[in-house]
Amino acid sequence: MPKKTPTLFVTFGLPGAGKTYAARLFEHFGFTVHDGDDDLPDHMRDAISTQQPVTDAMRDEFFGRIIDHVHELLPRHPKLVVAQTFIKEKYRRLFLEEFPDAQFVLVVAKDPVRELRLERRTNQPLEPEYTRKMIAMFETPHIPYQVIVNDADGALQLEDQIVALVAGK
Repeated sequence: MPKKTPTLFVTFGLPGAGKTYAARLFEHFGFTVHDGDDDLPDHMRDAISTQQPVTDAMRDEFFGRIIDHVHELLPRHPKLVVAQTFIKEKYRRLFLEEFPDAQFVLVVAKDPVRELRLERRTNQPLEPEYTRKMIAMFETPHIPYQVIVNDADGALQLEDQIVALVAGK
């Protein structure tokens, strides 16, 4: 029996790893990209922009919105990629309960590469101290996931890795 090709991917990882960039490369294979940050409630977006703590109550609401949005998107876009940090394992598991066939893909990059990307970021700049706090809160994944390495600028390094993911290898 042939292996089923995944149709719902989640790119996740540390700030600056290139989750959204990697997700956008899936578009070359007919996937629609949903940036989870689009579902941020205004009060959570304000907390992040003023570098205030984000509470679990805020995250609960946020991930509820992401899940609801993915339920709306999948019937219209059966090949979907969601890009989101997914800092806590609780929310990865919650997402998998709703979408058991989702394939999580941890996007990794060396620290100096991530830090340089964050320095260059113009849309949602984060102060280094706030980013360090986010990194410290990032829980080691225990859910099933695959890894893609994004240590170089440009698509070339990622394309072969994404081809293998889309092919279900």
